[in-house]
Amino acid sequence: MKSDYYAQLDVPRDASADAIKKAYRKAAMKYHPDKNPGDKAAEEKFKQVSEAYAVLSDETKRKQYDQFGDSRFHSEHSSEDILRDFNLDDILSQFGMRGSGWGNFKFRRGGGTAPGGSPFEDLFSGAGARGRGKAEAPATGTDAEVALLVPFLDAMHGGEKQIQLSIDGEQRDLHVRIPAGIATGKKLRVKGEGHRGPGGKGDLYLIVTVDVDARFERRGNDIHTVASIPPSSFLLGGPVEVETLSGKKTIKVAGGTSSGAVVRVRKQGAPILGKAGEHGDLYVKLEVALPRELSDAQRLAAEALRDTGL
Repeated sequence: MKSDYYAQLDVPRDASADAIKKAYRKAAMKYHPDKNPGDKAAEEKFKQVSEAYAVLSDETKRKQYDQFGDSRFHSEHSSEDILRDFNLDDILSQFGMRGSGWGNFKFRRGGGTAPGGSPFEDLFSGAGARGRGKAEAPATGTDAEVALLVPFLDAMHGGEKQIQLSIDGEQRDLHVRIPAGIATGKKLRVKGEGHRGPGGKGDLYLIVTVDVDARFERRGNDIHTVASIPPSSFLLGGPVEVETLSGKKTIKVAGGTSSGAVVRVRKQGAPILGKAGEHGDLYVKLEVALPRELSDAQRLAAEALRDTGL
C-alpha cells in the first residue's frame, strides 16, 4: 500500500526543491543498504523514500501528484513508470553513497525493470544486475586513519608537507596539502591512499595534531603571546617590537601602561580555516624586562627615579 510521498520524506507539502533534496539525502543515508546489510525493513524504506523523491523532485510529476492525490496518481503511474527516468546512481553519488551501477532506469531492458525483479535489486543484493550480463564492480578497500603531527607554524601558514607512512605493509611517500589555519582534531583526506581492496584503495584520513610553540598559544582563531619590554616603555610609552606569526612587528605602547597589560593587534591571529585572507587577532601580554646587572648609567638613572618617587 502506498503512502503520502511528503510524509515519506517528512516534509510539508509546500517544501522547496532544496528542502526535499535535503530530506531525501538524510533518509537515503539512514536507510542505504551499506548501512543496513540484510535489513529488509530498511530496504523497503529505502525504496519508498527513493520513489517519493523521484516524484517530488520532478516538477511535472509533482504537479500531477498534487493535483490528483495519492490514490489516483498511483492508479495511473506504476513504480516502473515513476522510476524510468530517475537516475538513482547520479543522485546517490552526489551524496557520497554507492549506486546500483546502471544509471537511469530507462536503460534497463527496453525501458523497464527486469522481469520479476526490483529496480533496487542490484543495490541490495550486491550480485550484479540480472539480465544485463554485467557484474557489479569489485568493492574498493576500506578507509585508513593515521595520526599526523603538524608543526605550529606550518599549521598557521599552510603549504605542502611530505610524509612517509606504511599501510598494509606498503611504504608510501605522499605529498599532503596543509590548509592554513588547520587545528588539532581536523582530518585531511587523501583520496585513494587507504587500505587496498579488490577494486582499488579506499581513502586515507590524516588526523591532525598541531604541535605546541613556546612563543604562541592558540585560542580559537586568536593567538596569545608575551612580550618583555624595558621599564622605560611602560613609563614613557612608544614603539616596541613584538613577535607575530609573520615575524617581528612594531606596536605602540601608551605611556603609563602597567605590567601585565594586554594589547590587541587586529588581524594578526590565526588564519580562519576556509576563509582566505581572514584572520583572528593577536593578544600581546606586556611584561617588564629587567636586566640582571645594571650599568653605572642605568644605576644612576634608577636612583634618580627613586629619588623622584618613581
